[in-house]
Amino acid sequence: MRTDPLAALELGPEVTDVDLSGADPEAVREALSDGGRWVLRRCDLTELDLSGVDLGAATLERCTLTRTRLRGAVLDGATVEGGSLAEADLSDADLTDAVLTGVDLSRARLVGTRLTDTAFRDCRMIGADLTGMRSLAVTFSVDGCSLALARLADAALRGWRLERVDLSDADLSGADLRDAVLTDCALRGTDLTHARLAGADLRGADLGEITPDTPAVLRGAIVSTAQAADVCRALGLQVV
Repeated sequence: MRTDPLAALELGPEVTDVDLSGADPEAVREALSDGGRWVLRRCDLTELDLSGVDLGAATLERCTLTRTRLRGAVLDGATVEGGSLAEADLSDADLTDAVLTGVDLSRARLVGTRLTDTAFRDCRMIGADLTGMRSLAVTFSVDGCSLALARLADAALRGWRLERVDLSDADLSGADLRDAVLTDCALRGTDLTHARLAGADLRGADLGEITPDTPAVLRGAIVSTAQAADVCRALGLQVV
């Protein structure tokens, strides 16, 4: 006999191995917004419309939320470990103080998402859309993540501290990266057109192919002696 997934929510707040993907989204949204401190383990919420749901400081362990709509959702202080938010719509959601570890966020929409003290650790964020982030208190951290092909155009990233982040082919055009520090990061093919890089420390970054346009693109950034030598060679200068 098949267990009613909504009945499992009524028995919460700890729910394990429940498939909610076919449940009534309004009923699921109402149940999850009842103020309980939810712990969802290996639950499937694929493609549900949970826009505006208030999960507060919930814990989601290896849950599947692929293509789930979470527009305007509140996950303030939430812990998300493993699982998938691939292609999920988190536009205008509140992820303040949330910690996401090992989560697949490929092609997820985080347009206008509140990212105050949010931490992304070892997440797959290939092609994620982070344009239009709220300029107030955008103080999140990204460590060990892949942001290849991600969209970060015009993003307010001043003072960012990035470690082991792959930004290959990402769109950072017009972004504010002043005073940012990039350690063991990849900038191969990254679009930095019109980005503000004054004081940005790129000494620990892989700058990819150096071209005659590189000096203008990196104007104001801090680079190592070896990187500076590569730039000079690209300009046809002899370094001795």
